[in-house]
Amino acid sequence: METILIAGGTGLIGKQLSAYWQQHGHTVRLLTRQASNPETGRYHWNPQTSEMDATALEGVTVLVNLCGAGIADKRWTKTRIKELFDSRVETTACLWQHAQASPTLKHYISASGAVCYGFEDDTKTYVETDPFGSDLLSEITREWEAAADRFSEKCPVTKIRISVVIAGEGGAIPTIAKPIRMGFGAILGSGTQAVPWIHIHDLVRVFDWTLINNLSGVYHANAGNTDNATLTRAIATALGKKIWLPKAPSFVMKLVLGSLSVMVLKGVKVSNGKLVSSGFLFEEKELEGAIKDVLK
Repeated sequence: METILIAGGTGLIGKQLSAYWQQHGHTVRLLTRQASNPETGRYHWNPQTSEMDATALEGVTVLVNLCGAGIADKRWTKTRIKELFDSRVETTACLWQHAQASPTLKHYISASGAVCYGFEDDTKTYVETDPFGSDLLSEITREWEAAADRFSEKCPVTKIRISVVIAGEGGAIPTIAKPIRMGFGAILGSGTQAVPWIHIHDLVRVFDWTLINNLSGVYHANAGNTDNATLTRAIATALGKKIWLPKAPSFVMKLVLGSLSVMVLKGVKVSNGKLVSSGFLFEEKELEGAIKDVLK
């Protein structure tokens, strides 16, 4: 059994992952901006000032970093873009500053992003060894993973490039489902833009799989690739609704969202071959079933 410290453990993925690991007998601690409370396994840190309760790392064997401001939560102003970088890169730097002297740490696992190859070729299915793109999302991921690689001086490093998470408690699915529930859902842009996806339960299992098998390097966490139109219709079907509005034109989305519109108007396909080759088996491989499961 491991003693695991999670940064970003109160988010969508962190809550599920914490519960899963505790159910499987591991000791799980969380970093929080609030005061430390060892009885509940919560320890104070402030990555902006590089502060951390020194006792948080005592006996920790696995450090997991899930930190990162939501990419699609707000318009990409200059201030927001800085926040997107800092919430990933600076938090990682803070963790490295405090963990590099740990005598027990043996594995560092970092979240990362699957949409990091640019949008120049929408016919290609990208693998982990393909080069990063030159767009904002790719640059964020490049710096994020470079910061994580500092830990390779001390222990194996795993970087899990996460796809669109199919979950009912947060993420993209409730956002897309909201207007559909109200009868105003629409396919965005052409509808052909690729969407790599993974069910939240399988994503938790991917993190656990890399831990159990001591995997290092980069892995795509995605069960498959769909497109915006198929995803939207699958959500509508699960809700017993129909998509009757015409497609939302790309120029309208650009006016409404600004540069953030790339998140819904562009996409990439990514391979899960490396993860599958390691022996991992997805439990949710059909998009429609995954959508129904989280929206039931």
